Amino acid sequence: MLNEVLMESSQTLARKQGLEHYLDKPDELNDMIFKLMLLQETIQIEQAQKMKLDAKTITARRTVHGKFVAACKGDEKYRYAVETALRTSTAIVAVFQRSRFIQTLRSMGLPEEKISEFCSTLVIDDDTHCIDPE
Repeated sequence: MLNEVLMESSQTLARKQGLEHYLDKPDELNDMIFKLMLLQETIQIEQAQKMKLDAKTITARRTVHGKFVAACKGDEKYRYAVETALRTSTAIVAVFQRSRFIQTLRSMGLPEEKISEFCSTLVIDDDTHCIDPE
């Protein structure tokens, strides 16, 4: 039952975002996500170099905690290899939602020119780490 709900949710989300062709190609989707993350990081580094932080900079720091689980079933004699592969193939990703940022500022009554000003100087510094005790 839960798997059906999750699958329905992923299909609905994929259709909503125009990403239906990735539903049957998870490897291709992972590659695209990695490329987008790399591009985002490059853009952020370039922006950070252009804009040095000063006393007028407004910041929000978010602490990350919790867990991420990936699981599969199969022959027990390959447990170590599969666990190792699961660890090396997963990553924790922090996401900044620009549209949500803009919507929140609008809902709080900020003028459009001020919203544009904040958006044009926006820099995301992602210093999150996943620490694996093993």
